[in-house]
Amino acid sequence: MAAVTKREIAPGAIRQNPHNPRLYFNDEKLDQLRTSLQEKGILVPLIVYENPGEAGTFVLMDGERRWRSARDLGFDSVPVQVISPPGDVENLVQMFNIHSVREEWSLVAIALALKELMEMTGEEREGRLAEMTGLTRSTVRRAKRLLSLPAEEIERIQEEAHLDRNDQIHRVDLYLEIERAESVLRRSIPEIEDRFPRDVVIRQFARKREEGSLRNVTDFRDVSKLAAAAASDVVDRGRIVRAVSSLIEDVNVNPPEVYEQVAAFAVQQQELARRVGLLTEGLEQLENAPELSPTLVKRLRILRGRIDELLKHSSGDD
Repeated sequence: MAAVTKREIAPGAIRQNPHNPRLYFNDEKLDQLRTSLQEKGILVPLIVYENPGEAGTFVLMDGERRWRSARDLGFDSVPVQVISPPGDVENLVQMFNIHSVREEWSLVAIALALKELMEMTGEEREGRLAEMTGLTRSTVRRAKRLLSLPAEEIERIQEEAHLDRNDQIHRVDLYLEIERAESVLRRSIPEIEDRFPRDVVIRQFARKREEGSLRNVTDFRDVSKLAAAAASDVVDRGRIVRAVSSLIEDVNVNPPEVYEQVAAFAVQQQELARRVGLLTEGLEQLENAPELSPTLVKRLRILRGRIDELLKHSSGDD
């Protein structure tokens, strides 16, 4: 590891890291940090390296919140540890290991940093990226899903990333739910893909949040249930396609409403059919039983009566 020297330097001599994606800082937490620095000063030195492109200046590796706060408070100097200038890839990998493992980056910042790392190295395998950055494979996978969004949507996330989570409209978890729902539709109902481009579906789904018609970001999980119903023989597929088209076109319609109106009954019947299959298997295992308990006999007779009544009103032949 390169030698480290400790110094005191002026905040104005420090520059942001050119390979660092835009970081997002919560205003309230910055206020808390400024208050702490006023009372106790900077206890943990910043990590910097000498700027090869501008004599007398330094580039940040770690400590941007402390640096920003020190500038705002008018500190004459800040404690730093000066390391040797790293290469571009080493620079970015070191920032991952310094910052993201401490959860100082939002997922959108991680995604943008991963994009830069993939462009630098040509590496796109989740496992290898996880090894290089210290992230979990799950985080790498979620970040890559975020990168698959249209650039305009990523910009919307960036614009609000500094806000408290409850104040964000374009939240990361919203877009991960939207991305998953859109992927399910595209894969399961190709008729939708033919009519609505991917960026249109994502924009229309995001507008539901913007217009206040979405009760919860997890409402989009009902889209998967709609897709499952489209593959069943209980609901007419054309009806599902029309309902999903309406869901995309009308920002005031939310997924749970469409699911309840069109597919809930079908999914309920699918689940009942599954349970009936399990019950049938269980009954077959009792065929050679010496006797059945009175309780089981009683409940089987009740079940038989319910089944006979249901089949009597059914239009099916089987």
